[in-house]
Amino acid sequence: MTLVQCYNKGCGQKFHIEENSDDACEYHPGAPIFHDAYKGWSCCNKKSTDFTTFLNTKGCTKGRHNPDKPEEPQRPKVDQATKDEVITVEAPKPAPSLPRPDFNSPMTRLPVTVTQSLKQALEKNVKKETSENESTGEKIEAGVKVGESCKNNGCKAIYDGEHSNLEMCKYHPGTPVFHEGLKYWTCCQKKTTDFSEFLEQIGCSSGHHCWVKLDTKKVAACRYDWHQTGTHVCIAVYAKLANPTATFVEVNPIRLNANIVFGDGALFTLDIELEGLIDEKQSSMTLAATKVEIKLRKAEPKSWRNLNIVRKVEDRSDTQDGDKEKDDLEERVDAVDLSDL
Repeated sequence: MTLVQCYNKGCGQKFHIEENSDDACEYHPGAPIFHDAYKGWSCCNKKSTDFTTFLNTKGCTKGRHNPDKPEEPQRPKVDQATKDEVITVEAPKPAPSLPRPDFNSPMTRLPVTVTQSLKQALEKNVKKETSENESTGEKIEAGVKVGESCKNNGCKAIYDGEHSNLEMCKYHPGTPVFHEGLKYWTCCQKKTTDFSEFLEQIGCSSGHHCWVKLDTKKVAACRYDWHQTGTHVCIAVYAKLANPTATFVEVNPIRLNANIVFGDGALFTLDIELEGLIDEKQSSMTLAATKVEIKLRKAEPKSWRNLNIVRKVEDRSDTQDGDKEKDDLEERVDAVDLSDL
């Protein structure tokens, strides 16, 4: 009597043809499955991470031994005419980059969202300050004294409650210039020789009021980091208790200028040239209790290697006369205090 090999999956035994019966073989009628380091059979739910254990898993079905060896799958025939052909695979060409505008292009102020956590933290802080100032009789709302004037150049608005934040601020984003008897702002170039008329000029730009004067003596360094997705660049500045009325971020397609007032009036500034281009209209800022999140929408579907690029410092060795004239002008401008106008 000759022994014959059984080719049922999971059996692997040899048998005598004469002794083959309906329950002589224990095998797996399903197919093997290999997924997430697990090995098993589709016909039963027996899984293992060890390959030897998988091979020795006892069959889940009884039947007759199979003496017929399965046919091996046919190998694809090699075309002798093209076997030496070289196939060249070229990487897709990158999309053409958008033109970079000037660094000093007009800026857009990002819309601000204040989280509930920051509102609650500020309320606690205001209650503490209110209790400390009850003896002085000063009335404070949302961290701003009632009657405080807007600190933006050319704006004469007075803070009269939280509804004042909804009013549009008309101000001059530029600086005052006094030259050869003329007085004007660098942002709108409306020149006059009369100082009173100069002070009454209505602002040429619209934005939010600035009730808190930034104390440059309290400039602080904050830790910040960034990450990116396919569509956005996200910057997190870790500053606690950011002041919603004084904090703002302005951007243009390649520039970010952040001014964050937090804590007891400390100021953090970040003015950088971005590596890529952004869409100002689809960018935003969120103020939380422990950080400020700036979300910039990419204008191009590209990955940024760095957040910003280092701007080149121009050689000003041949402009000493111009610098001297500028210093003289700044001295005259500093002599005029416009903070209380």
